Amino acid sequence: MITRLLTLLLSAALGLAAAGAARVQDPAITMGDAINIAGRQRMLSQRIAQSYLLMGLQPQSGRGAKVLNRSINEFDRNHAALQQFAPGAAVRGELDAVEQLWLPYKTLALGEVSKESAALLIERSDTLLAAAHAYVGKLQVLSGTTKAELINVAGRQRMLSQRIAKNFLASHWGINVDTSKSALAADLAEYGTMLDYLYESPVNTEQIRSRLDRVKGQLRYAVKGFDGVMSLSSKRLVQVVTGTTDAMLRGMNEVTGLYAQLLK
Repeated sequence: MITRLLTLLLSAALGLAAAGAARVQDPAITMGDAINIAGRQRMLSQRIAQSYLLMGLQPQSGRGAKVLNRSINEFDRNHAALQQFAPGAAVRGELDAVEQLWLPYKTLALGEVSKESAALLIERSDTLLAAAHAYVGKLQVLSGTTKAELINVAGRQRMLSQRIAKNFLASHWGINVDTSKSALAADLAEYGTMLDYLYESPVNTEQIRSRLDRVKGQLRYAVKGFDGVMSLSSKRLVQVVTGTTDAMLRGMNEVTGLYAQLLK
């Protein structure tokens, strides 16, 4: 009796272990998931640059370094997941192009913080972004559905929130001030336009509209900081802008995930 019980327990344990191993070996992401993840790579290219700039502006806070390391680790994990995405084999060339740009970008981001390196990192962040965006576009076409466009656009909003913060911090630190301010204004305009575009989508659920309404409010608040309406110290202004753009990022991340679910 005891022997039979032990045999049953051992069989159950082996079955659980096998099931666990199967889950580890089979990530099984959908096309919607892949477009979502690839879209996050665009965002991370900008988040890494803005966290580097934050380290230069406020080295004592420690927040910039924490966000930088977390973002780099996520980029690596996401890239590995996309490499394993079998349906994406047809557009593997675009993913390889992202990898070639990513490795030197990562090295620079992890190096010593200086204005000179920051200027170079900003330049490379835009190059990496372009390659990541091209890959997302290829996945969207590969999906063969218009719902993929919503995932792409919503995911791009995540990126814009971080590029907005990046350009604000660059101008605040005195790096390519005129260019940074011009890019900031353009990104704010695009963000508002595309937010309206998403809001008008006929596939939106009440949950999606609610999230988009919240992001609209956050955008209005952020613009006050850029327009100089708030009477804040330099340190506090940086905290408000980065905090608000991070809230916009979280909101659009939710929306992107909700659109990705519609594609399943």
